[in-house]
Amino acid sequence: MNIAVFGSAFNPPTKGHQDAINFVLEDEKAFDKVLLIPSLRHAFSKQMIDYATRKKLVSLFVSDINDPRVIDLLIEHKVKPNSEQPVYTYDLLDFLEREMYPNAKLTFVIGPDNKANWDKFYKADEITERWSVLSVPERLPLRSTMARENIKKNLSVDKLLTKQVAEHINAHDLYKGT
Repeated sequence: MNIAVFGSAFNPPTKGHQDAINFVLEDEKAFDKVLLIPSLRHAFSKQMIDYATRKKLVSLFVSDINDPRVIDLLIEHKVKPNSEQPVYTYDLLDFLEREMYPNAKLTFVIGPDNKANWDKFYKADEITERWSVLSVPERLPLRSTMARENIKKNLSVDKLLTKQVAEHINAHDLYKGT
């Protein structure tokens, strides 16, 4: 089984993330699953809305995508339970390989921003030695930051977010003060 692992802050998940997933799935034979894993804590100390809310947004995002190969895997809190430290990519992939998918080929998916910062990743060389890394191009330049800024300014996010994600954010007044 070939599994693409797409970890991100998903703060919030955007149509830019969706386009990256579409890129991963373009070759229908390449991956059996794409796991979307929201970060519990950001490794580079980015400020994020709380984990429970982002888990909900990712679940709604997956529902909007409506592809059985795309799965929200909400597990970072299990990788390092009771820890205040971030879950690094290496730790996540190691956990997935040991605990959930011991016979699968795991590929970590990164976007252009993470590709540019790859040397800052914890155990970057060991990751590339042990697992595959797929860098997806930015075909749709939409960032979570853009969505948050539009929300703060009461501007439309319809072109930035999927339907259920936008509805949930609006219904719960998320990102208004961030």
